[in-house]
Amino acid sequence: MARIAAPMKVVMGCAVGLALIGAACATKSPSAAGRTTPAPTATGGGTGGYGGYGGGYGGSSQGSAVTAAATVQQGAGGQFVFSPVRLTVTKGQTVDVKNVSSVSHTFTIQGRGIDVVNNGGQSQKVEIDLAPGTYTFVCRFHQSLGMQGTLIVKG
Repeated sequence: MARIAAPMKVVMGCAVGLALIGAACATKSPSAAGRTTPAPTATGGGTGGYGGYGGGYGGSSQGSAVTAAATVQQGAGGQFVFSPVRLTVTKGQTVDVKNVSSVSHTFTIQGRGIDVVNNGGQSQKVEIDLAPGTYTFVCRFHQSLGMQGTLIVKG
């Protein structure tokens, strides 16, 4: 019986190793697969998106120039704030909206098709496809507490 157990350990070890290698090889890199997670976008209008929020999905992985994502945090320090309060992006740039608190918040630009809800600890990417200009973004849940900021879109 002991003679059979040792070869079985080797066979099982090889099987597990092959399964791990197979899983690693099956995973596509983001550059080969394009966008791996849907991102709400300012275009598209409508009520698609996350649980009825967001302006639909969109964006393009065409072209070679990629603009780095900007980041805005919701609820930093347990407060009802955005950080930074003033954010400048280029049209088409992605904003990574990160809820760093345990309370739900929105990232909303009213009348522009951007309305993303993040539960505590959640993060979503939003493509800013707005005309150049200055926009106010708010948390609909906590706007009365002053939770708002300014987004400046450059051409």
